[in-house]
Amino acid sequence: MRITRYIIYVLMIFTCQLVKSQSFSDPDNPWILGFGLNAINDSGGGVKGLFNVSDNYNYSNPYRISVEKRFADHFGLEVATNLNRFLEGKTVNGRSLENDIDFIALDGSVKFYFTNFFVDVNRSFIEGYMAMGAGKSFYDGTGAVLANVGFGVNYYVTEIFRLNTQVTSKFSTGAITNELGSNYIQINIGFIIRIYKKSRI
Repeated sequence: MRITRYIIYVLMIFTCQLVKSQSFSDPDNPWILGFGLNAINDSGGGVKGLFNVSDNYNYSNPYRISVEKRFADHFGLEVATNLNRFLEGKTVNGRSLENDIDFIALDGSVKFYFTNFFVDVNRSFIEGYMAMGAGKSFYDGTGAVLANVGFGVNYYVTEIFRLNTQVTSKFSTGAITNELGSNYIQINIGFIIRIYKKSRI
């Protein structure tokens, strides 16, 4: 998985350059708090397993919290924590779990808001973005490093408050030695709150 690791290194360099830029401290670029739920498909069934929700998706205690800093109109840097629990009997990599597993994912990503090239940044009903990054997932304390690629949409409610949906594919950066720590798909749904240094009322 050398290519995956190379992508992670490039993203780290790109992120450092964003943080150094003047746009980081621009009061018009908000901090964003996100809260929501997640569902994880780690069944290993490919396309065939995408629609078998009862067997393949894990959504027990599925909480998500994120913090994002926007850069200009088109980029953001986000860190997120996801909690979940894989229940006994769920399918993971083609096997039925014999015991419950506590799951935690810590992720960092760079977001590119591509729809802002075509719509009003502050008033558009939708705001679409692509996300790339890396993270570490823990299965009852056993960790696995993954590279992440995702797509999401923010839905306008007010300038401060918006709904959010996101789908992320996560790819293992190392050899898989057991049924855990492999590639998986994560679906998020929730809301975000934009916090500006200057009042927007």
